Amino acid sequence: MEPLKIESTERTPEIFFDYDRHHFKIRGEAYPENSDEFFRPIMEALQEYISLGASEKISFLFKLIYFNSSSARVLMKLFELLDKAAENRNVEVEWYYHEEDDTMEEFGEEFAEDMENSSFKLISYNED
Repeated sequence: MEPLKIESTERTPEIFFDYDRHHFKIRGEAYPENSDEFFRPIMEALQEYISLGASEKISFLFKLIYFNSSSARVLMKLFELLDKAAENRNVEVEWYYHEEDDTMEEFGEEFAEDMENSSFKLISYNED
């Protein structure tokens, strides 16, 4: 599969899915006018990748500064998809949050609680 690259905008995150390296990244802010419409091709691409049944470890990096409630709903679906994939392969999720951003840290903790099969790491950073 060709890598999926979506540049960030003022309202949408950067998306980079490198299928050959099994490395995925979502970074930036996520408050698109229509979250379902923005995330639909991303979710479909991830579902297609997982359906190929590879056995290599999936590494998924989240470094979100902000997301709205409709994006949070889509993120929950994405985590469910990753956790389901982790029933058959190693899935490692890294959730980055700024050391002074208690809200993003708490969101990471909440998402981690729902992940039964995946490795979920909360990682604090302090650069801008």
